[in-house]
Amino acid sequence: MKFGLILKGPVDRLKLRASKLNPGAPLIVIDENTFSDKDVSAVFVFKPFRDTADHFNQLREKKGLQPFFVIEVPLQAISHKDVRSSIRSRMVEILKEGPAYGYLIYKKYRARHGNISLRLVYYHLNKGEKDGLFEFVDVEQASGDFSWGDSTKRKYYKLKFPV
Repeated sequence: MKFGLILKGPVDRLKLRASKLNPGAPLIVIDENTFSDKDVSAVFVFKPFRDTADHFNQLREKKGLQPFFVIEVPLQAISHKDVRSSIRSRMVEILKEGPAYGYLIYKKYRARHGNISLRLVYYHLNKGEKDGLFEFVDVEQASGDFSWGDSTKRKYYKLKFPV
């Protein structure tokens, strides 16, 4: 028996829930290519994304396969204990105020928490984006008198899930 994961939301929390229920069961990602795996009997999904699980169950029924048992995991607000880095945890607090670009996050962080390098801010933005904590929103062209020229691109980030 395998468990399936529908990868929407903080994936680590889904994996943890699945491994607690049955530590030895293999986990596979359920998508358009794997929904018809006969060995998958249950899928884990966050409650707001239940419609995705229902969609795959409809596809399974059309193929004459037994539907998945859907295990809904509550999608709770991101808390400090979900973020393993104190820097990213503080960046979550800054992004609660709304989308921001890297340098703005850097300035707010320094004003509130003290010294940090701009390089470290961008490292944690990229790491948080890979971990599903932050989401890239938009790129804005800004003009001004910068040391490198008269324009720059600002990459805006926001929290991927409501806090």
